[in-house]
Amino acid sequence: MADKHLASALELRDVSAGYGETVVLEDVNLAIATGESISVIGRNGVGKTTLLATVMGHTTLHKGEVMLGGSSLNRVPIYRRAAAGLGFVPQEREIFPSLTVRENLDVGARPGEWTDERLFELFPNLRERLSNKGNQLSGGE
Repeated sequence: MADKHLASALELRDVSAGYGETVVLEDVNLAIATGESISVIGRNGVGKTTLLATVMGHTTLHKGEVMLGGSSLNRVPIYRRAAAGLGFVPQEREIFPSLTVRENLDVGARPGEWTDERLFELFPNLRERLSNKGNQLSGGE
């Protein structure tokens, strides 16, 4: 195992992955340092989403190693990857356009630590938009 002090925050080593037997990514190498930001750009169908889905564990890993902080994620279940701090926010808007922001929040509400107050601490402008319809929000909102 690599020295954790020298390891990249996230690293893919010779990763080939896809969906079932279909390989979409082939021999991908990527290293992202702690605090570093990157952009993944390209035309439709070149594997951007598959790359992120592979890091999250949503694809079939055919070969290679996905590492987080120097430790392999290859056999780590999706929920443990999320608990380790990995997340993936897709571009799509997964809200109901005809419901208000308040109604959308109510639909997705579950008991637990995510109270309205905690949500508004992270997204303070959301409180001001509670009566707006979902289709009145920008993509960033």
